[in-house]
Amino acid sequence: MGATVDYAILMTTRYQKERQRGRDKMEAISIAHKTSMPSIISSGLSFFAATFGVACYSQVEMIGSICTLLARGAIISMVVVILILPAMFMIFDKVICKTSIGFLGGKK
Repeated sequence: MGATVDYAILMTTRYQKERQRGRDKMEAISIAHKTSMPSIISSGLSFFAATFGVACYSQVEMIGSICTLLARGAIISMVVVILILPAMFMIFDKVICKTSIGFLGGKK
């Protein structure tokens, strides 16, 4: 499941970069979402296909179960990062900016 954490890191890093450039939160969220989404979708679907494929062809029941779980987790993670994370940025922008050291690059 560690592979899917990168989806949130990718979008958060882009959001931070846009906020450091002086964009307001809505514009930063929009840019981060538009630029990160293709990478997140292609990575999530590739990870899903690989793990689901192994689950389908594996003769070992435990391997099949683990791969099915990973495939499901990849899709869930992809959907949550694309749909929920931008809303979290919108709601918690002030908290993120105030509690993250250097988030705005020294600007307040």
